[in-house]
Amino acid sequence: EVLFRAVPPSLYLALAMTEPEEKKQRYDLMQSMGVDELGAALAVAADLDRKRGIEPLNITFPTPNALENLA
Repeated sequence: EVLFRAVPPSLYLALAMTEPEEKKQRYDLMQSMGVDELGAALAVAADLDRKRGIEPLNITFPTPNALENLA
């Protein structure tokens, strides 16, 4: 007998959180950190990673200037 457990990545879980208290947590992060909903979800995902005992994934997005330089 084998036990198989699929555990989704923290960012997927953070983006899928739809309970009212989870939405409020993201909204409070948006207000306190001055970020959009994706930024709040990334912060929630990083917190989940820390609680899981793994290194949070560092995701950075290109700046508008960097994108203009590519064109």
